[in-house]
Amino acid sequence: MSEYIDVAIREASEKDGEHVQCLLSTYFLDMDEVPIDDFIVAESNGKIVGVAAIADRGCCEVHSIAVHPNYRGNGIGSKMVSRLFETVGHDRVFVRTSSPIFFRKLGFIELPMAEKARLWEDCRECDRFEGCRQHVMCIQLDERSKSC
Repeated sequence: MSEYIDVAIREASEKDGEHVQCLLSTYFLDMDEVPIDDFIVAESNGKIVGVAAIADRGCCEVHSIAVHPNYRGNGIGSKMVSRLFETVGHDRVFVRTSSPIFFRKLGFIELPMAEKARLWEDCRECDRFEGCRQHVMCIQLDERSKSC
């Protein structure tokens, strides 16, 4: 889509749960026990077209982000990540992703794969760790802090 899309970003509510799960499943993602209250949604003309969440489980991470395929390329994902950053009480945010280009454009830097095992217990215990295609990335939100 190349035309301007008017999108409102808001906190998700219980009534959005099914829509959030449906959109995440488009990309084989799930809520993974992240409460619906931790999600935000992007809404256009009454339709949820994007979802995202921050989770804080040992490290602050962009847990899930998904934009409806028909609405990709309109800056919705970037707007949602910016909104998530407004709510973060940490100086760094991490992400495990199979879309590193998107996150690089937002200022995230790639970290060595060994960082995944250090940061996430499920990665340490994963029998597919050596062949994992997820990138681990970080962004420094507070310029006074050390780099990622």
